[in-house]
Amino acid sequence: MTTRRESYVEALMHALSADAQLQALGVKVERSIYDAVSSDEPRVLVVHRGRDTPTPDIGVTTRACIFMLTAVVRDAAPDRASDSIFELAHPVVMRFDADGLMGVLEGPTDEPRAADAEGGIGVVTIQYLFQYQTPPEAL
Repeated sequence: MTTRRESYVEALMHALSADAQLQALGVKVERSIYDAVSSDEPRVLVVHRGRDTPTPDIGVTTRACIFMLTAVVRDAAPDRASDSIFELAHPVVMRFDADGLMGVLEGPTDEPRAADAEGGIGVVTIQYLFQYQTPPEAL
């Protein structure tokens, strides 16, 4: 059994991996930020999630879950390199649709961070809010 939010992560990863423009840019889609940082790939897009805020009601729970796309790039200008990835990924996320999904809202984008001591790996995260409903006993 898989939680609804994890099924969304998997489906979103599939949609991003199948995008011809992201493929042409050489973007590899991953689930683990740790694997992305430790790999030698120059452009990795990680799909992961953050806080899930449930609002229970009779017979249904409405959830607001943060889904994050993190660009892990090996580039001297990680903000520019990340934006080249996000420019292509953003429409895929905003058009994403799945069972129970009520909508997707764009959230904040974090400032670039270095992922190693030498600063050779840049990491930038953009957040999206997925609103969806589940039965009260399900995630």
